[in-house]
Amino acid sequence: MHIQVFSADQQGVGAFDGGKFMEQRAISFPGEKTAVDRVGSLFYWAWGKAADVAEIGMHPHKAFEIVTYVIEGLVEHRDSLGSLETVTNGGAQVIQAGSGVYHAEAFRTVGSEGMQIWFEPHLSETVKKPATYNQYEHDRFPVRQHDGVTVKHVIGGDAPIQLDTDANMYDWSFEPGTSFTYSLDPKRQLAFLVIRGQGFSEATAAGKAPQALSHKDFVVVGPDNPAGETLQLKADSEQGLRIIAIEVPVDPGYALYRK
Repeated sequence: MHIQVFSADQQGVGAFDGGKFMEQRAISFPGEKTAVDRVGSLFYWAWGKAADVAEIGMHPHKAFEIVTYVIEGLVEHRDSLGSLETVTNGGAQVIQAGSGVYHAEAFRTVGSEGMQIWFEPHLSETVKKPATYNQYEHDRFPVRQHDGVTVKHVIGGDAPIQLDTDANMYDWSFEPGTSFTYSLDPKRQLAFLVIRGQGFSEATAAGKAPQALSHKDFVVVGPDNPAGETLQLKADSEQGLRIIAIEVPVDPGYALYRK
C-alpha cells in the first residue's frame, strides 16, 4: 500500500460570487494545475465555505454524476428540471447530468460549508439518459459507532445514494486518541480529505513509520499487495479527527475522459 499526502498548497483554489464563497480543490477543473489530476473515476473534488451569503448562477453539466455534500449550513439548489430544494447539515444533493441539465446553487447562511464531487461513469452510456436530481437528508444515511469512531456511509453499499459510477463514500469522525482500520481491496484505491483535526495514517502490513495527517491534507492510498492491505487511521490524543473518504476502482472497466 502506498500513501501519498498532499498539503493544501499542493491543491487548487477557487472563488465564486466575488469571493463570498472560497474553496480548496483537492482535484481541480481541467486545465488547472494541481498535484492530483484525478483518482480513477473521481474527477473533481472541491471543499468550500461561504464567508457571506453567496450564489453560483445557472450553468450546464452533461453526463457526469455530481454530488454536493453539506458539512454545515444550508445549501439551495435549482435546476432546469424544475427542482427548487434546500439541504442542511449532513445532507446531500445528487445530479446525474445525463443528456444535459442546468443548475444553480446558493449558500443561504454565513459559514455554510460543503463539498462538490464529480464522478465519471461510462460517458457514452450515461449521456443517453435523461438528467435527474435527488436529495437526501442526513437521517437517511446509515451511521455506525464503535470505540469512539463514527462511520457514516454516504455513497454505495447500504447508503441511499447509488450512482452509475462504482464508488463508495464515507464520513469518518474520530474522538481524540481513537483509531479505525480500513481494509482496501487490491483492485481499488482510496482518496480522503482531512476536514477537522489531525492524526496519523499507517499501512499496517507495510512496516513503515506512520504518516502525519493535518487539517486540509488530501491523501491518496493505492494498493501494492495483490492480497489486499489494511490502512490504520488514528486521531491525535489532544483533538479529534474528521475525514471524508471516497473509494473507487483502479480500473473502472471503461475509458476515462482525458482532462
